[in-house]
Amino acid sequence: MNHRIFGAILTLPILFLVSGCTTQTIRPISQQVIIEDEENRSTIIDVKLAKYTELAKDFPKEARYQEKLARLHWEKNDHKMSLKALARAKKLDPDNPRYNYLEAQVFEGIGSYSAAEKAYLAVIEATSSGTEYSGPSMQLGLLYMQMERSDKAFTCFKNALEADPTFPEPHYWIGRVQMMHKDRKEAILSFERYIRIGGQQRYKEVMKTLQALQPDLRIHDIR
Repeated sequence: MNHRIFGAILTLPILFLVSGCTTQTIRPISQQVIIEDEENRSTIIDVKLAKYTELAKDFPKEARYQEKLARLHWEKNDHKMSLKALARAKKLDPDNPRYNYLEAQVFEGIGSYSAAEKAYLAVIEATSSGTEYSGPSMQLGLLYMQMERSDKAFTCFKNALEADPTFPEPHYWIGRVQMMHKDRKEAILSFERYIRIGGQQRYKEVMKTLQALQPDLRIHDIR
């Protein structure tokens, strides 16, 4: 190729950059993909909000549309509108624990822990005294951990295990509480139970903790 032509080709991108394009921010591809995903997700939520707002107007006595609006507003971090939609849903369908559960998550998200506690307790009361499902007790326990009320959290994690003995997550948090209370021996047993039941999400963390508590630990000793 002629050297002059080759040089001209190389010069073209530089000319474009210096002729009015220098102020443009060029993001890394990975960052751009994240931004585009967030924008697309936000657009999708807006479209759904418009849809369910119309449905709620057309069917004002259908609580499910208010629930859907509450969830969509929550996804947009519009907590005020989410709580308003939930209030309308609860008025239409007062005995539905799903609304209390979502309400608790919204309150927890904005730091209104007392209101979140009240909502979680309402869910537990509505679901066979909390013995049918492990989720509400587990979430309430995690809330109590944020509130630095570890004794109440411990009880909730125990209740979650009673509802579902195969659920490994409560064992992890029971171990955490036991560690806070300097109950090293019981904490080791709880972390070992987490591994035995098949806990995967926190496997590496739990194994490191067990090895720190028991330097001579071998994996097959647990299994």
